[in-house]
Amino acid sequence: MLYLAGLGLFMCLNSACSKWLDEHPKAVAAETFYNTPEEAATAVLAPLNKFRPGFAMSFPGLMECFTDYQYGRGSWTSNSDYKGLDPTNITRSNGIWSSLYGAIRDCNIAIQQLPEASAMTDIQKNAYIGELRFLRAFAYFHLVRLWGDVPLRNENNMLEWDLAKTAKADVYKFIIDDLTFAMANAPDKSRLIGTPNKLSSKSLLAQVYMQLAQYPNALPLLKDVIESNQYSLVRVATFREFEKIFGPTVITSSEEIFYFKETGLAGWEYVMFCSHPNAKIEGKKMHGAGGYYGIYTRKDNPVFAAWDDQDLRKSYNTLKQDLGLQFETYIPAKFYDPNAPNAGGASNSFPLIRYADILLLYAEASNEVNGPNQDALDKLNMIHRRAYGLDPAAVAASDYKLADYNSKEKFLNLISKELTYENWNEGKRWLFLLRRNLAKKVIKEVKGIDVMDKHLLFPIPETEFSYNKALDPSKDQNPGY
Repeated sequence: MLYLAGLGLFMCLNSACSKWLDEHPKAVAAETFYNTPEEAATAVLAPLNKFRPGFAMSFPGLMECFTDYQYGRGSWTSNSDYKGLDPTNITRSNGIWSSLYGAIRDCNIAIQQLPEASAMTDIQKNAYIGELRFLRAFAYFHLVRLWGDVPLRNENNMLEWDLAKTAKADVYKFIIDDLTFAMANAPDKSRLIGTPNKLSSKSLLAQVYMQLAQYPNALPLLKDVIESNQYSLVRVATFREFEKIFGPTVITSSEEIFYFKETGLAGWEYVMFCSHPNAKIEGKKMHGAGGYYGIYTRKDNPVFAAWDDQDLRKSYNTLKQDLGLQFETYIPAKFYDPNAPNAGGASNSFPLIRYADILLLYAEASNEVNGPNQDALDKLNMIHRRAYGLDPAAVAASDYKLADYNSKEKFLNLISKELTYENWNEGKRWLFLLRRNLAKKVIKEVKGIDVMDKHLLFPIPETEFSYNKALDPSKDQNPGY
């Protein structure tokens, strides 16, 4: 389960841990009035709390089962057949939908109420509203990519249950408006570790423009984030030092832009999902409570097989583990916590936006706008150098050469390769393949499977049709369900 590490730290530093835990989270209701900074801070924590169920295991689990390099196991196996979701996994996607709309509801309530607060200045109120509009945009960005057209609920219509679907283009306009406001009004730096700020808003807006193939709009935003000098790649000399980014004891790092954090009271269940009960890392259990080993990769998978053994990311991200199958198998080892006390107790954070993502996006946007160029290649080389234990900022003999990637297609293929290995098991690869309209092509090439059209979107939950009478299940359900 996901939560804010910064909140726990903040509470303890102010010697009010027990009092805050007794009082929070309170039920967020339409009559709640947010008057003080403390109450406004609670308003931001409410939607962050609502993201927890959907992102605890279902979202990253489904995204990784769909990748070209991993396979689902057990009740997750059918996800790697690319025929659409079976009933068990529809239940999981329904949970993501509920989580996202629960967060949107909490954002809408606070966005509506905060302008009336009398104990804060307009600047203070707008800063909190900026954080909330970032979180609302984050939720809708996931909804529109995973479901397509969806009901658009905001602070003005949140009491109307019966709402028809809004076209994707209009949902994106709404997202862009929210992030434009957040970019202008959110705090310059996060109030707490894990809360949004101006640069995380700029980073997410750039991702939205990339999704829309509006590369000229994305490129200057990405450049601003890079040139802010607020973030940098963490240096590593050995593969184990990637723990400085992803390990369970990391509070934050120079790469963190927007992560889902945890308190130490409730952690991230996805770590249990990846783990095997017999797996050990440096002599310690991969997960203190066991493991579900819900996903794995195969030695003969072309993406895995092509991965250079000298790339430190390979040793860190994958762990050979016998799963009793007829081929050599490896489980994802990026996230592990030997001290996790229970299934949902791992202390790792979910890295939703990190600096490496911005460098990859910048290279992609620059390639689309300017064609292959040295500036874009430099950003890829920073990531590539770090992967081999080198200084990301220092030119190396092993650097990619522009002459070898002298077309947009070749350059994009290089970006795709670096993204795959850099983002291994972070829930980002499938969304990239969808965005670039590469999912069918890549899955066919790598796994030899034809992706059905119905697999490209999640089904709208049946409960939405039961209670939202503006939707007709015969007309409004996504194709194939």
